[in-house]
Order: sequence, then C-alpha cells, then structure tokens
Amino acid sequence: MRWENVITHSSRFITRVFNQLFPPACILCTYPTRSANSLCSRCQQDLPILPYHCQQCAQFLSPPTVNGLCTPCQHQPPPFDRTYALFPYQPPITSLIVQLKFHHQLAIARAIGHLFIQRFQQAYGGQPLPDLILPIPLHPNRLRERGFNQAVELARPIARAFNLPLDIKGVKRTKHTAAQSGLLAKEREHNIANAFTAYRAYSGLTIAVVDDVVTTGSTITECCKVLKQQGAKWIDVWCCARRG
Repeated sequence: MRWENVITHSSRFITRVFNQLFPPACILCTYPTRSANSLCSRCQQDLPILPYHCQQCAQFLSPPTVNGLCTPCQHQPPPFDRTYALFPYQPPITSLIVQLKFHHQLAIARAIGHLFIQRFQQAYGGQPLPDLILPIPLHPNRLRERGFNQAVELARPIARAFNLPLDIKGVKRTKHTAAQSGLLAKEREHNIANAFTAYRAYSGLTIAVVDDVVTTGSTITECCKVLKQQGAKWIDVWCCARRG
C-alpha cells in the first residue's frame, strides 16, 4: 500500500474514532447531532420563518401584493433581479451571525451553507443555477482586522455542493468605509457609494451575490450596480438573513 493511501486511511480512522468519542454538537443548543447542517431536529424546527416578502429585494410585505413586489421595486427596481433570504434577522439567527462575524466561529458558516444548499435544491428545482458565486468583498483593512470574510465562508460549501466557480477576485472593495451597522438608511447609501471596483467583465453571466445580512440593501445595491455595468445578465442575491 502506498504511503499516501496509508495516511488517508489513518486520517479517516482517526476522524471516525474522534466523532465517536466527541460527537458533533448542535450550534444552537450543543446537543449531539450528526446532521450535515449542525442543527439538531428540535432547533431546526424552531428556526424563525421568513414572512411573506418581495421577490426582488426580500423586504417583508403586509399585506401581500398582486405581483409579489414591494412598491420601491415596482417604481425603481434595484440592480439585482431576485433575493433568496433564509431567515428574518431575529433570534437565534442574530446571535449566530454575531458569533460568526466577531468570534471567528466558522463552523456556523458551514452550517448555514448547508441550509442554503437545502433551500436552493427546492427553490431552483430544474432551473439552471447561476454561472458563478460572488461573495460581497471586504476592504483589505477590514479583512486584516477580522481575519476572514464571512460571505466567502458562507459561499464555500454552496460552491462545492453545486460545483460552481467562487469568484473572490473579480470585484474588490476599494473604498474603506465605516461599518454599516448603526447608520441610518441615507447614511448607509452615502457611506457605501462607489465602494466597489470590478476587475473583469461579466458579460452575459448569471451571478449569485452572497452576503450574511441585508438591511437596507445599500451594500448589495452598490456591488450589483458594478456587476450590471460590467455586463451581468441576471443577479440573484443569497443572504442568510433579511432585516425587516
């Protein structure tokens, strides 16, 4: 047996033994679970349900509209075409995102990635998936501070599952902005304006843009505006949570 095969078999054996002694735990209640999304069945059933929402921007709608679009999207459509949000931005999703972004809990990104996979297998059905996945970029300064880009970590398991290219170099955040959290809607727009620069063409491509939370949509809008200027044909936004 070749040495690389010995190493591979040994690694698998050690992993099996470790999982037997220390079974994976639910990311919410820490109860042992072997679910691919790292959630026990009870916690998965208790996850918040996204209310009826605009098909284009995922803004909550009450009452429902005839065409499924909110008033702003009807009168001034954003530079993206559809939004898939997993959850409303409320507990326990809020704490998961905080743990991911500010406490380096990357296992949460993998778990949420698996929830995305389950959702998209249903949502897209037999329809073609996007040509590539583009996580919202962080400015290099913010990336150095945090050590990772949470949008990239969310996108990795999805890209692997669907065998889609992960584009982390085509668009860069060239303007170092203040954190969007805590800013009012107009302040967010001004803060993020002209923050992204494209370094390749996207002519005729269908793109999935990934982010953790969509609040006012200012960040997503600025990034997608650049993509459409570079020829993107269709843009789906994939986000973990939508703030109402």
